[in-house]
Amino acid sequence: MRAAGRTIVQRAGLGDRSVIAISGGATPRPLYEMLGSPPLRDSLARREVTWVLVDERYVPADNPQSNSRMIRETLFRGGIAEKHRFLDFDTSLDDPSASARRFEETWSALGLETLDIVLLGLGEDGHTASLFPGTAVLDVQEGIAAAVYVPRLGQWRVTLTLPVIRSATLRIVLATRESKAAVVQEVANGVDHPVARAMSGEGERWWLIDRAAAGRLSDVTGTTAGGDSRNEITRS
Repeated sequence: MRAAGRTIVQRAGLGDRSVIAISGGATPRPLYEMLGSPPLRDSLARREVTWVLVDERYVPADNPQSNSRMIRETLFRGGIAEKHRFLDFDTSLDDPSASARRFEETWSALGLETLDIVLLGLGEDGHTASLFPGTAVLDVQEGIAAAVYVPRLGQWRVTLTLPVIRSATLRIVLATRESKAAVVQEVANGVDHPVARAMSGEGERWWLIDRAAAGRLSDVTGTTAGGDSRNEITRS
């Protein structure tokens, strides 16, 4: 988590403004708590940053499952800095597709084009963002955001599309715990999980994983399938 935190602060300081997409879930929570506390919070507050939510469960904003709520309680627990903006999904519309369209409209109104950094999680089934195996959203090749129904969960979600994620300058996957070891190994061996699709292609790609998640890898520092040295799996 420290490596991810340092990277975010350093990259945010490279230009006049940064667009950083952040995911929900339990894994990045300590990272957001760190970024929301001094000294990292103070360093980031001096920069112009647009924070973009990667995906959201279609639940009310005050629901404990809400990714937006978790981020506001951690990264923004002291309030959103004057130079910062936060683009999340409006789930009060009671229509996932309408929420995706509203998100796209706000994206355009803010003048956003591409992401500088996208921080992704990893599910035990190989999903990342709300790009779940077997769902139609994996085939979406246009637009910024999309609604997706996940039959296994019986739940609607809204998510950044695969092309938007793949176009980010830097893509980072955070994976912790032994329960992720099998899928990490499968991705390293070339299995076509959604997270592998999100991390394929050109650009800078990092996998930051702990010892438990790296438990089935013979090398904790190496490359994923394809042999591209920019797609690094590194123990954090």
